[in-house]
Amino acid sequence: MTARNCPECNGLVASTIDICPHCGYRFGAEPKSTQRRGVNPYNSLVWSVVGLIFVPLFGLISIIFYLMSDGRWSAGDAAEAEKYGRWSIQFVKIPILVFIAFIVIFLVFILIMGLSNAA
Repeated sequence: MTARNCPECNGLVASTIDICPHCGYRFGAEPKSTQRRGVNPYNSLVWSVVGLIFVPLFGLISIIFYLMSDGRWSAGDAAEAEKYGRWSIQFVKIPILVFIAFIVIFLVFILIMGLSNAA
């Protein structure tokens, strides 16, 4: 009988046993230490706050997706975290671009009306 070290607790475990008696690690399963930790790279709270300022309804929806993305990230589900993070950013960027386009069109209209009244 041979022994192996547990990747979680580094305890010595017989090769005939599939579960570490020291920490409960299951051999053949993904170790807990490889779960993603740290900051969620897939979303941005800054975009959500900017959205709340310029387009409040879409900013609120963006914050909801931001929180869902962070929850999925904390649970170790990077694929779902990325999906919700992208939705969080898209729910703000598109309305802000429409808002900026509306302001530019409005300013051009004011400029044209001002020039036509001056003539």
